[in-house]
Amino acid sequence: MPYGKHHEIPLETLKNRFLAAIYQQDAQKARTAFLMILDAAQQSLPEPEETREKLLRQIQTAFLRFKHFLLSPQVGLTTPFQALKTLLADVVKFRCHAVYHVSYTDWQARADLMPWQMDLLFKNAITVQLTSGCSHFCRRCNEWALPGIRSHFSHDAAAQIIEQLLLQRNTDPALYGASDPLDWQDGAHTLADLLAPVESAACFSLLTKVPRAGQKVLQTLVHRNIALSVSVTDANRDRITALEKQTGIKLSKQHDSDDLLIPAGLDEDFTTVKSSITDAYGTEITPEGAFIIIPTFTCALHPMGHKKLPVTRKTMAFPVKKIGRQALLKDYFKPLEVVGETNTPFHLSGLLDVQVETLLLDNGSMDLSPPGMRNLKEYFTIFQESARVQRKQITRSIVQRLKKQFFPHGRYHNLTHEQQRLYRQKIGAHLDFCNKTIVEQSRTCAVSFFLQAARDFLADQEDKKTIIAHLIKPEADRLENRYGRKNRKTDIQHLLSHDINEFFDRFRFYVTALVFDRHTRAVTRFIQAHPAAYDPVADRFVKDKENMV
Repeated sequence: MPYGKHHEIPLETLKNRFLAAIYQQDAQKARTAFLMILDAAQQSLPEPEETREKLLRQIQTAFLRFKHFLLSPQVGLTTPFQALKTLLADVVKFRCHAVYHVSYTDWQARADLMPWQMDLLFKNAITVQLTSGCSHFCRRCNEWALPGIRSHFSHDAAAQIIEQLLLQRNTDPALYGASDPLDWQDGAHTLADLLAPVESAACFSLLTKVPRAGQKVLQTLVHRNIALSVSVTDANRDRITALEKQTGIKLSKQHDSDDLLIPAGLDEDFTTVKSSITDAYGTEITPEGAFIIIPTFTCALHPMGHKKLPVTRKTMAFPVKKIGRQALLKDYFKPLEVVGETNTPFHLSGLLDVQVETLLLDNGSMDLSPPGMRNLKEYFTIFQESARVQRKQITRSIVQRLKKQFFPHGRYHNLTHEQQRLYRQKIGAHLDFCNKTIVEQSRTCAVSFFLQAARDFLADQEDKKTIIAHLIKPEADRLENRYGRKNRKTDIQHLLSHDINEFFDRFRFYVTALVFDRHTRAVTRFIQAHPAAYDPVADRFVKDKENMV
């Protein structure tokens, strides 16, 4: 996984082209893109891969959102759309009629990974999806789970996967995804049988809608004190209430509200940006392969609230697993911590495309940031004078924390030379960041780093650029009206250092301007004058001395 550009499957590229054409109201482009989508769908018959079928269903949903334009005489897609609907219906009938089990050998062959890649896949797994397809077809499924069960891991395959997770000391992945864990079975084996041998050695996460055929399994899991939660909606609330009354079991519940947090799945409108649904970094294992998961905002670009990057033999680095609070504390706009063949963690030197896409959409609204996660607007407050003074005041506490981190039960002289060097660097980085000049310099470098990432990404992403422009147009227009004319001849650094209360708006003014090809020369001059890089030891942006003119 080299940083920066990632290769998308052709159907995702076509999906973005189709959406861009809709937003541009380009009838010919929309028709051509949809016919290419239909052709790609027909070529994948009778068994399209799960990711491709999800994309087709997203395209179908988007089509219905904009059907007045797409079914108009000028576009004329009535017959092709009916063909897509028929195709998807036939896929469900075919695949759900021939449910099969995936052996561990077949899954290994499909993944086709080297031994070190397989080890890192298991070590950093955040999700193991035991089943392809789901017995539920929840309208607001953030995973766009496919209707009907298509395949299961075999019992031996699932058991081997769990064994490999434990060998890599990974004891807390979620055993669900675009499926319901209670749907899993292999002959007489159920999920309770699968987990029985390891229930004391692991703490797997289970979230279920309680399929009608899975109620006995649920009771067994609860009686064995295996932690699970029930996702409650109007469709299953009465059934779960009756189950609790009948058995005396009190179930832990999620989503038990009339107002589910983030409209997704069939409720996605493809015109707004909503908070991220996924809140973890790592890998995912499914019957159809393996993926890297990166959280995103939920929007037309990423309707599932995350980006799935296929893991292949060309994947040279895996993101270090981060879930729960660790993931929330991970700033999406900083280069990822990854691990490669040597099994030594390091940071990428730049942002992945998907991170830049999120950066371009991040307007600083708290509505877009899950509780506990820091957005870009909050991040920039660390450069304010009050924050600098506070850091200086807590220096003693910072040093004590570093001592506990580096030598909790020993002494400095017991550390290796490398550990001593890193300890000194950490203290030095904190002291530097209490210096007013360095704080201002670091803020300038952060702005330069983000602007360069945005500029480079937008250079060859026309369709995504169009989609992002459509999603941020009201914000961009407001900022252009406010700052565009009067600041046209003013240096960017001067604008950003003037009036701290408007700093983020001024920063967003230049970020959004790049999307609309405005003020690009000024941005380029600023980037060239302030080359920047990320320093993972100091955890801040610094001058890129290698690229200084």
